[in-house]
Amino acid sequence: CFAQSNDEIMAKLTQAAASMKSMQCNFTQNKTMSMLAEPTVSKGRMCYVSPDKMKWEYTDPYPFAIKVNGDKMTKVADGKEEILDTKNRMYQGMMKIIMSSATGKNLFDKSTFDVTISSDGNFWRADMKPKKSDMKRMFSTMTFYFEKKRDIINKVVLTEANGDNTTIQFTDIILNANTETCK
Repeated sequence: CFAQSNDEIMAKLTQAAASMKSMQCNFTQNKTMSMLAEPTVSKGRMCYVSPDKMKWEYTDPYPFAIKVNGDKMTKVADGKEEILDTKNRMYQGMMKIIMSSATGKNLFDKSTFDVTISSDGNFWRADMKPKKSDMKRMFSTMTFYFEKKRDIINKVVLTEANGDNTTIQFTDIILNANTETCK
């Protein structure tokens, strides 16, 4: 069996993400916080259209959406749209994490993260430790799971600096299909 290096696997996953024209899926997000006895669970749909359009829509327990169109980011809550200031570094970071988490694009920036790739059954596991202080204040690690069979993102685990974590599981993934649901 041929063992692939970290760089070879990252190149393969990056190429797969770059060739993706669109992606639609459902997601379940579990947020575990030290101050809560039970995790909070949210569900929704995500739609991505290359190169830079995304709709991240929560449907349960309450409706809420973030829409990204190029460098414009809009929050939709209570039927009202609010354009967010993407010049704000926090929003820029949030936009990058959302897009990267959902698509796998631009994940392996070695100036931003120390990345270790390992095999985890049917998945590639990318453990990423932030190098930059502003990112370190938010996250201690970010772990991404990619299906080996299709080289696409399947799950994301964001471990915050305080130990709380968020796990996002993607299901019913459809690649390069009708993108009308992204509007």
